[in-house]
Amino acid sequence: MKSGGLVAVPDRGGDGAPILDEAEGESFAMLQPFVGIVLGDSDAQESGTLYITTRRLVWLSDRDISKGYAVDFLSLSMHAISRDLEAYPSPCVYCQIENGDDEYCEDDEDEEEDEVANGDANLSKIREMRLVPQDPAVLDNIFQVLCECAALNPDPQGEREGEGEWFFNAEEVMASENLERGMEGLEVQDSRFEDAEEDPEDE
Repeated sequence: MKSGGLVAVPDRGGDGAPILDEAEGESFAMLQPFVGIVLGDSDAQESGTLYITTRRLVWLSDRDISKGYAVDFLSLSMHAISRDLEAYPSPCVYCQIENGDDEYCEDDEDEEEDEVANGDANLSKIREMRLVPQDPAVLDNIFQVLCECAALNPDPQGEREGEGEWFFNAEEVMASENLERGMEGLEVQDSRFEDAEEDPEDE
């Protein structure tokens, strides 16, 4: 199944919340106000409201009612809590996004920043996202709800191949080139990652 990647959400319901796909059984699991968002290596955008549904993660700007982003759980390849202030100056939830394109090169990092800076961003180029709550105390709750809703959306392709798990295991995470630079600051909070810090390659 091809991942949808990050998409724009220009429309809202009458109450200002995202429009749910009720035909698919989508419902709200969490609403968290005062959350900033960082796409790729761009600067942090203005504060907004984070909605976690049973199908996707949605961020809507508080200032611009036409601005919003969403990513479905099948496109979220990994998410983790980061409190390493050297990796990013504020505690956040770090996410990696798949867009269905398996090929990735270093030039894509520059494209990510350019796409966000240009107004009409080609959001399919965005591979990384950070959710930065004004109150870091809510990070654990955000992460927990993300895990619970991700479990509701197992990857059909993974099931066919016998993989069965939505999360990367520790070896796959440590092998990821994009994670190596900030892995020490990530608190993945999942039993499958408990041995990650003991990897001999990190010593």
